[in-house]
Amino acid sequence: MLIALSWGTSVAGDAKAYEAACAAAEEARKASAELKYEWNTVAPLIEKAKGAAEEGEFDKATKLCEEARLHSEAAIEQAKTQAELWKAAVVR
Repeated sequence: MLIALSWGTSVAGDAKAYEAACAAAEEARKASAELKYEWNTVAPLIEKAKGAAEEGEFDKATKLCEEARLHSEAAIEQAKTQAELWKAAVVR
C-alpha cells in the first residue's frame, strides 16, 4: 500500500509539471504568433504532449511541451533578429 501511495504522489507531481510546462509552451506559442513568427512545429508538439498526458505519460508530455516552448522562444528570437537584418538586405 505504501508503494501505491508514493506512486500516486509521483503521478500527481508529474501531472503538475506537465501542466506548468504546457502552460509555458502555450504562452510562448501565443507570443510568437503575435509576432507572426509561429513555427509550424509547435502546435503538433503540444498535441503530442496532450496525447501522452492522456495516456499517463507525463514525463514524455512534459518534455514535448518543453520542446514546444523552446521552438517558440527560438521563433521569437528569429522575429527580433529578422526585424533588424532586413535592413541590410535592402539595396541602397
